[in-house]
Amino acid sequence: MLSGLLATIGAVFAMPCAAQTVRGIGNAFVVPALDLTDEESTAKGHGWMSIGYQNTYIDGFFVPVPGGKAPIGAVRVQSISLDLDYFFADRWSGHLGIPFVESRYGGDSPHCVSQMPPQCRGAVVPAQPHPESKFLDDGHYHGTWQDWNIGAAYHTNIGDYLITPSVTAYIPSHNYTFFAQAAPGQDLRKLEVAVDLAHQFELSNLYYRVHLGHVFAEKTLGQNIDHNRLDVEVGYFLNDTWTVKAFATGKKGNGYTGPYDQTTELWYHHDQRAMHNYANVGAGFDYRLDDKYTLSATVQRLVWGQFVFDFKYSVDVRLTREF
Repeated sequence: MLSGLLATIGAVFAMPCAAQTVRGIGNAFVVPALDLTDEESTAKGHGWMSIGYQNTYIDGFFVPVPGGKAPIGAVRVQSISLDLDYFFADRWSGHLGIPFVESRYGGDSPHCVSQMPPQCRGAVVPAQPHPESKFLDDGHYHGTWQDWNIGAAYHTNIGDYLITPSVTAYIPSHNYTFFAQAAPGQDLRKLEVAVDLAHQFELSNLYYRVHLGHVFAEKTLGQNIDHNRLDVEVGYFLNDTWTVKAFATGKKGNGYTGPYDQTTELWYHHDQRAMHNYANVGAGFDYRLDDKYTLSATVQRLVWGQFVFDFKYSVDVRLTREF
């Protein structure tokens, strides 16, 4: 009864970097994966590669104040992610991926590391100089490679339930700027320990997938921001070519929630110390072009958040090739 998983779900250790691309945006199961009922598909030497494009519009920031939202302005984020999964042994796969993130901020609340930029004249800035930090909130796009994500997973089928434990490390590709509304990321090392479960209901075209993970994050000025992730997807096979799906992603964990003095190092590192809790919902489809290529697309939006960007929508398109 798991034959329908061949085109659309299969191995659920898929693309982890979408959950890390933009603060507050998670998007599990972007990549259609492989059929674990077929021993050849999980044999050594098999795998897949993909390229994805994500476009996100952000307007505001969720904070615990009257109204629950700070009008910080708008951010447009675009990213291109490259991912490779390869079975280095039977049922054991490795993952390597990295996104290129480009962001543009428009608003009256730029993050100013000095008063030199015209947008920062008269602004309160950190007392300690940070010449290594670039000013990104000037209304123009700024792009850079973000974090490498490197992982390994074991794929097994137990009673028609596809179970995939995995470990994934997120390592900044370089010391990029994190103090900005248009920052590409948090510039922190992270390690996620997770398990994925997928199952297709008997005598049905309906399936579900669940991802549960715990992320250990690098501390900044002693602040713990370890957190849990939960991603759920429900899909339906319309035929051998088309699959439709709905999903929800969530993150909840530790982080600083108190006030800041904007002249201190605590403020300079505030994005690395905040909790960034969120819940998103979305929908999408997979279209199998042939026995090698699959085109996927999703759209999602945030429905709840704490200390996180309020993104109005995020669109993701991805092309995957199996080999």
